[in-house]
Amino acid sequence: MNPAVEFRNVTKVYRRRFSRQKIAALSDVSFDVHAGEVCAFLGPNGAGKTTTISILMGFFYADSGEVRVLGYEPGDVRAKRQIGFLPENFAFYKYLDAEKLLSLHCILAERTNGDRGTIVHDLLTKVRLEQFQGLKISKYSRGMVQRLGLAQALLGEPKLLVLDEPTSGLDPAGRKDVRDLILSLRAAGNTIFLSSHILSDVEQISDRAVIIDRGKVVRAGSMNELLGTSGRVEIVVNQLPESMDATVAGWNGSVERGSRGVKISIAEDKKREAIETLWAAGCDVISLAPVRGSLEELFLTLVAGDGGAA
Repeated sequence: MNPAVEFRNVTKVYRRRFSRQKIAALSDVSFDVHAGEVCAFLGPNGAGKTTTISILMGFFYADSGEVRVLGYEPGDVRAKRQIGFLPENFAFYKYLDAEKLLSLHCILAERTNGDRGTIVHDLLTKVRLEQFQGLKISKYSRGMVQRLGLAQALLGEPKLLVLDEPTSGLDPAGRKDVRDLILSLRAAGNTIFLSSHILSDVEQISDRAVIIDRGKVVRAGSMNELLGTSGRVEIVVNQLPESMDATVAGWNGSVERGSRGVKISIAEDKKREAIETLWAAGCDVISLAPVRGSLEELFLTLVAGDGGAA
């Protein structure tokens, strides 16, 4: 099966007006987004994310390289009919209510399979705005507008969703709703390409990530490949005498006591010795698992937060 999105050696250079200065926004960028997966597209501000998304959507043209979206060139109407897009900065007609706005977009999308009113109501229910469908958008909070943007992106029953900061402006409960919605869309076979600075959300829902900095891909792969393990394990025991804290420290470990047990983090090569010692001390071992690295740690290691291209 062909990837849903393919970038092959894509370069984009901006030229400042009235000067000869050139700015390389993208330099030889290559990556794939596989069908039916959630792929995170990450990078610091100015890394080239917006340029990449603009090329994918057909707003800009690459100076060199090849791009395919659902098997077509970017901007091809046959591809656009199958894409739902939520830009980072968007604006709706504030004098309309959600029902009228989505009805208008139904007409623009030429969606005819089903009653328009039912389609709009189902979408608003999916993003939890059904109680506010008659309220003018000018009265909406930032989070409510974000939810409405998601509903608009889903309106055409897209195969590919391109989401730029989909949880922007949402509270923790709203962010969870969006995460759950994205996972349900993936389960239904949709492909989701998303950009976000909230790395904790990204880590929970993404199958794959592409990290870009200064217009170049610095790392790409599945989440398991990217995060792997840190060479440490976490042992959870029912209790740990405080007299054993020094023993754990001798294993270059740490202890975290909580209401549901005691977490002990140690180097992987010490796990056998630790288990035997804990059992001998009368501690019941509840679980043993490798400690996986975090996406935030990897991101900061790779990009150092200093950005680059537009």
